[in-house]
Amino acid sequence: ILLLLSAVSLGARPNAARAMYENAPVRPESGPVKLTSGVSYEDLRPGNGDAVEEGKRVNIQWVLKRSNGYFVDSSEQNDGIPFIFTVGDPKGAIAGLDEGIRGLRVGGIRRIVIPPEFAYVEGVEDGKPGPIPQGFGPKQRIRRVMILLKDIPGESLLLDVKATRIQQ
Repeated sequence: ILLLLSAVSLGARPNAARAMYENAPVRPESGPVKLTSGVSYEDLRPGNGDAVEEGKRVNIQWVLKRSNGYFVDSSEQNDGIPFIFTVGDPKGAIAGLDEGIRGLRVGGIRRIVIPPEFAYVEGVEDGKPGPIPQGFGPKQRIRRVMILLKDIPGESLLLDVKATRIQQ
């Protein structure tokens, strides 16, 4: 009984990263879209709100993974605090996110595949374009991909994003 109560109480805890994928279809109807830059994206769930456009300030929940699906970090790991940036501001988001999020509607979930030249080229220190992974471990995982070129040279990153709010 105690084990059952523990499982129920653990299951009752909200999890923003998992909740982000709630009700997402297993396979989207449309396939991946490849942009001329090499950034590609696939909508996992269409949104029904306003669309992300240049100059708008957007709040996103995010999950960052390596190309092999290895988890790096997420907004859920950072107390569910969304990443907020203005689309088109080079100091706001990494270039691949800034380009790949355009057209996503509020409530929608998009997987963006970001080539290394559009990822963390300026580093992962505070104040650099984000979302910046928090903590030593996640930052080291990005440095391993971007700077040390370990494991898979030229490895792309996967960034799953959910637009939660758009401001003018």
